[in-house]
Amino acid sequence: MEKITSVPYIHHLLEKYTTQAKKHFGQNFLISDHVLHGIVKAADIQSTDTIVEIGPGLGVLTRELCLEAQQVISIEKDETMLRILTETIMEETPGAKRKITILNQDALHFDPSTSTYLKNKKYKLIANLPYNVATPILENFLVKTAGTQSQPTKIVVLVQKEVAEKACARTGDLSVLSLAFQPFGELKIMAIVPPGSFFPAPKVTSAILQITPYENPLLSKEFQKAYVKLIHAAFSQKRKMLHTSLGQIMPKEEVAELLTKAEVSPDVRPQNLSLEKWLSLASLAKL
Repeated sequence: MEKITSVPYIHHLLEKYTTQAKKHFGQNFLISDHVLHGIVKAADIQSTDTIVEIGPGLGVLTRELCLEAQQVISIEKDETMLRILTETIMEETPGAKRKITILNQDALHFDPSTSTYLKNKKYKLIANLPYNVATPILENFLVKTAGTQSQPTKIVVLVQKEVAEKACARTGDLSVLSLAFQPFGELKIMAIVPPGSFFPAPKVTSAILQITPYENPLLSKEFQKAYVKLIHAAFSQKRKMLHTSLGQIMPKEEVAELLTKAEVSPDVRPQNLSLEKWLSLASLAKL
């Protein structure tokens, strides 16, 4: 099989199937072997692993996953890419027909808890995620599955650097994004990926983000609704002090009582309040 990270070969495939990288699907094809191996290394793939891959595109990562893992479930929305995958990766990669299952569907509507392909199976999510759907897909696989048998054991995704940095931010730089993900797993940026690692090259820098989901989330389901309401209210006016922004969703007297019980200063701004204190507020709030 020809080297699928080769730009001339990518041109050949796109011309052969009379297609191109589609912006609305967020298609930027990986052409860096170094980054490809970095993703695989960060995922610590074992020969017994089941992998879920989102948006395989031309199959650069798919082929590598197939060579390393026991089973690969690739979810592809673009029917043209589906044809390319079927006629190239599936035909030319050793073991592909036995190991790879390609699903023609929207990953945003893929439910790990009801998928027959994942029934009673542990799995890892590994993907070069389209920038425009990275956050909702991570919510789908990390937050919605938290604490259940359908949560992945590891998530390794290639995302926009800004998204990875926000997700991993600590007290002082916290945001809705970091607070949305950090109760459910340990997040770490494994590598920074320059635009030239893709074809066509995006206008932004990317990063390999590794997430190790917690078996026991820091935030229990009974407090999730209150937690989401609190952080969204606070960060909708993040320049204001907490007692002011939380006044949007509860009476001032209740805000004062809540902050006192949680031992939180009413003058603190949301990005400066630790994750632990946000979790405490959620457990005490009457929302």
